[in-house]
Amino acid sequence: KFPADADDVEHAIQFVNGNAAKYKVDPKRIALIGESAGGHLVSYVGARNRPDSRVAAVVSLYGVHDFISAAVAWKPVPHEILDLFGISAVDADTAAVLIKASPVIYITRDMPPFLLMHGSQDGDVPYQQSVEMCTRMKAAGAHCDLITIKGAPHGMDHWEPHPEFLWYKKALVDW
Repeated sequence: KFPADADDVEHAIQFVNGNAAKYKVDPKRIALIGESAGGHLVSYVGARNRPDSRVAAVVSLYGVHDFISAAVAWKPVPHEILDLFGISAVDADTAAVLIKASPVIYITRDMPPFLLMHGSQDGDVPYQQSVEMCTRMKAAGAHCDLITIKGAPHGMDHWEPHPEFLWYKKALVDW
């Protein structure tokens, strides 16, 4: 349950930083990448940008960035979201935890650069989530690139069988 999942990511970064010499890792070049729920986690950790778990870059594939606007779009709110936060409904009593978990509220100019990739036909996480995050980051003076996979649904497993979507791999590596 949130926030234990995000704490795990931050502890992993701290472990890598603390053992960088041992594993021959340049701690100034650590990047996070995640898809779907993992996309939310890397965006959350990257946006919070805590001194002991800072990273050089974040790549979020179709992650939730604003749980309030997502909850408005979802009809109904997926049980996985309710379970993640230990709530039974989205209402005035539970909105605070959704806001706290939303990367959009942590945006600052000095956060790491973000690459957001999202399918325009995502039926699970609204495409507008990535548009909103990137727009807000740019407005704050932070670096964000949004790559839209036109016609793509939610999830790489749904992208892989379609050659017309596979260009995302080169775009990700080039970024």
